[in-house]
Amino acid sequence: MTVASQAPAQVPTHVSAQGRAARLVGRAPAGVRPYLELLRLDRPVGAWLLVVPGWIALGAIAGPREGGLLGLLLLVYGVLSRGAACGLNDVLDARFDAQVPRTAGRPVASGRLAAGRALVLCVVVGAVAPLVMGFWSVEAVVWAAAGAPLAAVYPYMKRITHWPHVWLGITINWTVPLVYGLLTGGLGLGGGVLYGALICWAVGTDVIYACQDREADVRAGVRSAAVLLGRRSRVLVGGVYAGCVVLLAWFGVVAGLGPLYWPGLCVVAGQLGWQVWRADPADVAACGRAFGTNPLCGLLILVAVLAGRIGTLG
Repeated sequence: MTVASQAPAQVPTHVSAQGRAARLVGRAPAGVRPYLELLRLDRPVGAWLLVVPGWIALGAIAGPREGGLLGLLLLVYGVLSRGAACGLNDVLDARFDAQVPRTAGRPVASGRLAAGRALVLCVVVGAVAPLVMGFWSVEAVVWAAAGAPLAAVYPYMKRITHWPHVWLGITINWTVPLVYGLLTGGLGLGGGVLYGALICWAVGTDVIYACQDREADVRAGVRSAAVLLGRRSRVLVGGVYAGCVVLLAWFGVVAGLGPLYWPGLCVVAGQLGWQVWRADPADVAACGRAFGTNPLCGLLILVAVLAGRIGTLG
């Protein structure tokens, strides 16, 4: 038996999906399960981190009716596009993934799914994802499709730079310019500040995520800020999270959010501070737990923005 086939037993329990999505995927027929895992349908945290930036943008500028419809479309688009991007990443990184205990059990790396079949599925799902936005407008399809090249390039970033997290931040938050472009015709100052804030947030979350694999990545030759900085990664996370809070405060001023926004922003700052305190780069389990709280952090940002708009929604 190969190391890759044994890997699921080696994956730390803190990074194993234990929720309803994982149980549903686990009940799927054995022949279907690798395809569902390839699209990360058993691990919805990443999809949330792609969708919620668009929801935050909607919360800042959309009315209830348009926000509800576009928010639903963004959810479907986000799940599909994230699945396609993760699948493509798995195909391109299969050699690296097989050397990292946490990722060695992935369908392509473990040999449970042929790379050719995985690639076909990624192309099909990746093509369908922007078409979902056609329920809004043709322009929405164009905006959504424009984010695909960013996602396609991302797997190569870890080969050429220690800062793939920045590219991921630009990519995973693409729904922010998408929403602003559709509803206001352009990103503008408010959208640009929000985009920058959420890029800072994504960089921090991804560095924490990368700390889980630092030792294995060094052996495999994969680059990341966690590999470059080691225990100093916590300083970087603290810095970009501080930048996120500052930019969110600027966004509150630019967007004209009301007084209820500011207590919410304080809670967000506290949650991010807790992550910095908890995510010791030398403690894999602690980094996994800190990373896993980011869906909550995204929800806190969204609630703060919505609270700040009370009295302006109509």
